[in-house]
Amino acid sequence: MTRRARRQAWMPPPAGTADVRLPDSLHALIEILAEEAHDNWARQRLTEGWRYGRRLSRRRKTHPLLVPYAELTCEQQEADRVVAMGTVKAILHHGYTLQEPADR
Repeated sequence: MTRRARRQAWMPPPAGTADVRLPDSLHALIEILAEEAHDNWARQRLTEGWRYGRRLSRRRKTHPLLVPYAELTCEQQEADRVVAMGTVKAILHHGYTLQEPADR
């Protein structure tokens, strides 16, 4: 039996952010962070030699999500939003504050 097979399945602890409510003013920030997360992911893949391909292929280093954020499906964008929202909720949960820029 391999070491990996013996290891128990890891479960991350609950985030503790279920009770954190986001003010409406932060929803624009969520969208900005979601797009940034996608762009950062894509930049990293491209620097590693990946390119767009209709199918995911680790061998050929092609990925169908190497497109601009606006070209992702609603479901794909929502996955990035979920990560961004979790990050913002964690920031607020730990006592940090966020506010809209003065020029908005």
